[in-house]
Amino acid sequence: MVTSDLLARWPFFAGLEERVLGTLAALADQRHFAEGETIFRQGEPATTLYLLLDGWVDLTVNCDAQGIRRELVMTLTQGEVFGWSAVVEPYVYTASAQCATPVTVLAFPGADLLTLFATDARLCYTLMNRICRVIAGRLETARAQLVSSFIAH
Repeated sequence: MVTSDLLARWPFFAGLEERVLGTLAALADQRHFAEGETIFRQGEPATTLYLLLDGWVDLTVNCDAQGIRRELVMTLTQGEVFGWSAVVEPYVYTASAQCATPVTVLAFPGADLLTLFATDARLCYTLMNRICRVIAGRLETARAQLVSSFIAH
C-alpha cells in the first residue's frame, strides 16, 4: 500500500498538504519491473506517470521510422519522474523507458490525475509546474547531447 509518508519523502511531492498526499497515495500503485523489461514505448498512448523508487531506467528515442534503431537519451535514477506525457496532451509517450536494472516505481494513472487536477486548481498548478521543470531538464540534456555530437564531428 502506498502511503502519504512514502510520497512526502520525494522532492517531486515535497511541501504538499497531508490531505493532498493522501489523495495522491490512494491513486498510486507500486510496481516492479525486471532488468531489460520495457515499461512503455515511444508512440504508445501515455496512460501512466511514474516515480522511480529504486533502480535505473533508460530513456531512448527512435532514430528510424520502424523503431529498430534507438539512441539512449538519459538514464533515470531514484526519485525521478517519467511518463509525464500521461498528463500532457496529446497523451503519447515521446520516448521509450526500459529497465537497466530491476526497478520499483510508483505508478499514477494519468486519467485519475487529470480528474484530480480538474477539481483542485492549486494542486494542478503545483504539479504541472514541477512536470514542466522535468520536461525543461530533459530538453536541456537533449540539447547538450546534440551540441556535443556536433563538436565531436
